[in-house]
Amino acid sequence: MFTAFALLSTVLLQSADAPPTLELYTEHNPPFTYKQEETGEIAGATMAVVRELMQRADVPYTVELIPWKRAYSETLRQKNACVFGMNRTPEREKKFLWVSPLFEGPWSFFKRPDAAIELTSLADVAAYKVVATSGYASALALQQTGHQKVLMATSNERAMQLLFHGRVDLMLLGDFEAPYVAKAAGLPTPTKALQFKEAFTGMGCNLGTDPSIIAKLQAANATMADFRKKAYSNIDY
Repeated sequence: MFTAFALLSTVLLQSADAPPTLELYTEHNPPFTYKQEETGEIAGATMAVVRELMQRADVPYTVELIPWKRAYSETLRQKNACVFGMNRTPEREKKFLWVSPLFEGPWSFFKRPDAAIELTSLADVAAYKVVATSGYASALALQQTGHQKVLMATSNERAMQLLFHGRVDLMLLGDFEAPYVAKAAGLPTPTKALQFKEAFTGMGCNLGTDPSIIAKLQAANATMADFRKKAYSNIDY
């Protein structure tokens, strides 16, 4: 009986010491995160980075791809939940515990290839109607400049369609995303007209998450510069 009690105590101690399973959320945002039609698995450059990160940190996790607004709200609501592929902005800084960067790259204004639009500064953009994707940090950043002619689209693909259908003059989108979104929408790749801002994405975790787990993840992330560079340079458009 003593041996059985000792074994049970050991199991209970190990369970108590085991890190909690993090519930990770992300959105459909190719080429960074998307669900493969053939297998149903979540793929993409950022997904590859996160899988490597979790393995290096030895933190158990589950991952689910859901609409962006739900991913954001679920993370704010649940302890030990994180949303990744999220832009790290001043407005979000104190709402989450951060593991970052997972990706660095600019947001830019894009035009149709045949458009006679020349931009040299943000002031030039004021004359044009711009489409951005609702709920995205890039859209909020544009609104904060005071730009008045902003049309909000429900998705990147819809925004691309509005650009090529002539409903707007410019589209605000990440440089890495532009070719992939155009391909997904069955449209030509738009032409970059002006860089807007440098953007950084990371993993934002609920404030109730154990800080020691965040520290482990951030320490692992600090070793991954070469892996991240390779993951994003291998994006197949």
